[in-house]
Amino acid sequence: MAELAEVKRLLREVVGANPNLPIPAKVLSVSGDLCTVQLKGGFKLTDVKLKATSNGNSSFVLVTPKLNSMVLLLSLTGKLDNLTIIKVDEVEKMELVQGDLKIVVDSSDNKIGIENSTTSMNALFADLVSILKTLKVFTPVGPSGTPLPDSITKITAFETKFKALLK
Repeated sequence: MAELAEVKRLLREVVGANPNLPIPAKVLSVSGDLCTVQLKGGFKLTDVKLKATSNGNSSFVLVTPKLNSMVLLLSLTGKLDNLTIIKVDEVEKMELVQGDLKIVVDSSDNKIGIENSTTSMNALFADLVSILKTLKVFTPVGPSGTPLPDSITKITAFETKFKALLK
């Protein structure tokens, strides 16, 4: 029995916390929805989950921590081979996926992406630029008229994509 108590004490020392409490760690690398972390005592753990479950569902939130940032881990089973990140101090990227809607906030390139199966925010603005560059109105030495039919067609296409992406 004394040996078991000693193993528990050593585990607490290596982990840097009580096994049932959150464990602080430093992020060393990230690959997909897994990462490698280093515990307070220098011990490295691989395959730490960024999501509590990986069930292949098409709807999820994924928060990716910055390298060398601090995170808190928790084991769903009490074992070190089933750790999940429960708190991130510094975020590299956040992804929200709901069916075919995807929203990404990426601090590595300071860009935001919004897309679905029909279009993306980038494509919408590219269309808008194209529309504005080719916008034509009647101005035969008098007040401007309405846009020409080809401009109306492009504006209508823009409106359709806009409504497909935003509420």
